[in-house]
Amino acid sequence: MQESNRHSAPKDWPGLYGYQLGALLCDGSTVFRVFAPEAQDVQLLVNGELFSMSPTREGYWESRQPGELEGVEYQFIVDGRVCNDPNARASLANSGVSVVVRPDPLPRAEPFAGNPVIYEAHVRDMTIGPENGITHKGKFLGLAERGTTTPEGQPTGLDYIASLGVTHIQLLPIFDFATVDELGDLSFNAQYNWGYDPAQYNVPEGSYATDPSDPLCRIRELKMMIQAMHDAGLRVIMDVVYNHVFDVAQSPLHHTAPGYYFRYRRGHLLNGTGVGNETASEQPMMRKLMVDSVMYWAKEFAIDGFRFDLMGIHDVETMNEIRRALDTIDPSIIVLGEGWHMGNHPKGVVPANMGNAHLMPRIFHFNDRFRDAMKGPALVEHSTGVISGARNESLMRQLFEELSGKGLDQSVVYNEAHDNATMFDKLTSTMPRTSEQEVLDRCALATALQFFARGLVFIHAGQEMMRTKGGDENSYRSPDHVNAFDYERARQLKQYVDRFRQLCAFRRSYAPDSIEAVEITSSHVVFKVDGRTLLFEPNPPRLVDLEHPQMDVLL
Repeated sequence: MQESNRHSAPKDWPGLYGYQLGALLCDGSTVFRVFAPEAQDVQLLVNGELFSMSPTREGYWESRQPGELEGVEYQFIVDGRVCNDPNARASLANSGVSVVVRPDPLPRAEPFAGNPVIYEAHVRDMTIGPENGITHKGKFLGLAERGTTTPEGQPTGLDYIASLGVTHIQLLPIFDFATVDELGDLSFNAQYNWGYDPAQYNVPEGSYATDPSDPLCRIRELKMMIQAMHDAGLRVIMDVVYNHVFDVAQSPLHHTAPGYYFRYRRGHLLNGTGVGNETASEQPMMRKLMVDSVMYWAKEFAIDGFRFDLMGIHDVETMNEIRRALDTIDPSIIVLGEGWHMGNHPKGVVPANMGNAHLMPRIFHFNDRFRDAMKGPALVEHSTGVISGARNESLMRQLFEELSGKGLDQSVVYNEAHDNATMFDKLTSTMPRTSEQEVLDRCALATALQFFARGLVFIHAGQEMMRTKGGDENSYRSPDHVNAFDYERARQLKQYVDRFRQLCAFRRSYAPDSIEAVEITSSHVVFKVDGRTLLFEPNPPRLVDLEHPQMDVLL
């Protein structure tokens, strides 16, 4: 195994971001281009026929074929080894042979104006349930359907999400991931994965298509879903996972440029991600891959934002380059990520973690200090926070610091996400003697406080109706009966869902300008929000306007 950085191209490499890779349809011809810097021989395999490829500039190989070969299958043979295109935009099922696809950009929505309320959801979760009235269960098209209800008349799917008043829907991975058999049984409880196991960064996931064997079907149906969401007034944020691949040995990145795209030490893959490998964003061509990829999704699929999984693995320069590139399309595109302190960055490379947030303007970071102060550290099973009974002034001060923006700037304010236990499950576990009614009220209070915070409001799907996964705190591959969205629960807890709608309506036209503490104790916080004095008190759970103490601001 070769050391990382061995094949670095100069940072001022001419045309680094303007020189496209992959299969490119031109006037009357198709250009195939791949980065293979150490290769001695590269060939193109098109529909079983071999063609030589020629080195063009440093590290690039190219072949121009007559005709616009839309729909044609192709692969590269790099020093005798057959591999798919690492920049493929279409493929056969299960990350199969690459396929040439003609660009057909989805029209972009108007630039977003207002205060985002982000709602994180999973395509399969929202559509797979047996009683949700959705026809295309577990599919992109399922989240494009309108007028769907439960037998009791509760709106489901896209209609339900749009009714909440959130502004953005953030989708767990919709790119091609490795651990679901696209041609296998995809029925209820058959297969499940969140999708954080990347196979192809620029190809939509086939298990969400009605015909995974048709390489164009998944592209067409994903665009139909996004257009339906735009028509419903929602913007779409895409969860991207450039920090690792599922299997380096099988990755086209490794096949075309061994030792280049990943970080190594003494010939061994480094593992800052905890899943066996970490990509090297500081490498010019890995940086280019990331920039090119988000630009492709933003242009071709009209994506309105990008959430970077384990963003701390990446580097500041790459994230700023991504921000600048997206600004050329639409400055209102949101960029947010997990800026955890992690990764094995080479000397001189500045990590893209929350400690360096000030170096990355307009890139937002998930605020785990707010989350942990509220309910206790997510990774400590029986930990408590201020909402779950901890009487601790330092935690109250931590909560206020992050609420007010005096802690982490560019903050994503959240209480729960797909990872770890839901708030309801966490509180049920850590407050076993508390009534279910009080747990519900505490969850609602925790959610309400987010809407008075500085930063981006982030809501996990079902948080508005206290979603439960039966105590499963890591349901990334748990069956559908654990993960499927329970619309009937939303109907049963309608008063809380309605309260959530009021908060969304309030936040869409409001973002706090000034938040100052009046009093902080172990039992409560009194603070001024733009001159309005609020009392936050977990025991009993309430958030009140002290100038109108008879009015619970949750109402």
